[in-house]
Amino acid sequence: MDRSEWSRAAHGRLEFMGPYDASTLERVFEGIDVPAEGRVLDLGCGNGALLRWLAARGTIDGTGVDLHPQGEAPAGVRLVEGDAEAFPAERAGYDLVCSVAAVTPLPRLAELVRPGGLVLFGEGYWKRPPADRYLEALGASRDELRSWDETVRLGDGLGLTLIRAVASGQEDWDRYESTWAANGEAHAAAHEGEPGVAEFLAWIRSGRSRYLELGGRETLGFVLLLLRASA
Repeated sequence: MDRSEWSRAAHGRLEFMGPYDASTLERVFEGIDVPAEGRVLDLGCGNGALLRWLAARGTIDGTGVDLHPQGEAPAGVRLVEGDAEAFPAERAGYDLVCSVAAVTPLPRLAELVRPGGLVLFGEGYWKRPPADRYLEALGASRDELRSWDETVRLGDGLGLTLIRAVASGQEDWDRYESTWAANGEAHAAAHEGEPGVAEFLAWIRSGRSRYLELGGRETLGFVLLLLRASA
């Protein structure tokens, strides 16, 4: 089992690859619509769940880009295999540009959205200053994420005005983390003895310990930011 497959295996039974779901998106977009047949770009689309949710609300012209896109694309949506950073997206060419728990930085999204268009950005943040032991287990540094106050101001200076910020609640996190770990355990059991599986299982168990025993439950947050570009 190659390391590039680990996250996919752990997220196998999760429609959305993070601590949020369709009800979270409904709160984010309450009272706000993408124009009919509007151009939507999701960079780091994963299994395409966000684009499917958007397409169910109304007709869109959607494109999702991911190194390993999975899932079924609904009418009006294309899932493209490729590097999100290298994808030749049209500058100021989209009604909605998305990057949720992906690697595309907010400044790039600001370049791609049309004047008056929308940006959906999903990002982690520190609910409290992370402890050294937690950071070591996570394999991260303090400066990789920001505080809540800093995170909700990420659009400042980019021509983006914050419309709504919806943070994942504790139930969202508990459901996500428990399902993620259970998926990993089940996958490891089904492929016991295969190359790389023991390392994968150790990674899953480390993640569970990090969340439950090393303060992750109280330390790491996640928020969906909906922003509008200046007209």
